[in-house]
Amino acid sequence: MKSVIAAVFGALLVSACIPDIMNTEPEVRGLEGAAPVQTFTDPQSGAEVTLRPGGKLRLQLDSNPTTGYLWYLIDIDASQIDQLSDEYVADPAPEGLVGSGGHQLFTFEALATGKSNLVLSYARSPADIAETLTLKIKVVE
Repeated sequence: MKSVIAAVFGALLVSACIPDIMNTEPEVRGLEGAAPVQTFTDPQSGAEVTLRPGGKLRLQLDSNPTTGYLWYLIDIDASQIDQLSDEYVADPAPEGLVGSGGHQLFTFEALATGKSNLVLSYARSPADIAETLTLKIKVVE
């Protein structure tokens, strides 16, 4: 009897550890219920973002203009994505502290289906670029 219980328990334990290889359903079933605004804080270059037409992408990027560096929009497919805003927000700092950083907030709106890249650079000038951020944007119905 003990061997039967052990065999059943072992079979249950093994079956719980085996992935569902017969599941052919996609893990993400489209963008149903997707937030109308997707916010990314300091994303990695090469990150993929999927939006629906009318959906918004909000980027929050660390920035410190007291060093002379700001984020600049370098490349965008204006037929697919529109830049709605770009603002700088300083982090809270003690009274009189000079040189504290903050972040830039960019908001974009998806206009039409397709794929494109969104490219920004953190620079003092076109000749003095510290970092480039490229996001792969996909707009789907």
